[in-house]
Amino acid sequence: MSDESSNNKKKLSWSHMLLSVCSAFFGVQSDKNRSADFTSGRIWPFIVVGLFVVVVFILVLVAVVKFVLY
Repeated sequence: MSDESSNNKKKLSWSHMLLSVCSAFFGVQSDKNRSADFTSGRIWPFIVVGLFVVVVFILVLVAVVKFVLY
């Protein structure tokens, strides 16, 4: 049982969090990955990566609109 709980609390890499947040952002994340994210025990890194993805998305939209209209 301790092996199972230590696997559930495994530290996720930043690249895995970025991929997970992007998948969730576009609505294509698998149930397996979602459950692994929720059992990692840490929420703040996901919030930071999520805010970063949203800011980048907004900046890309602003840049596209700016270059298309001008």
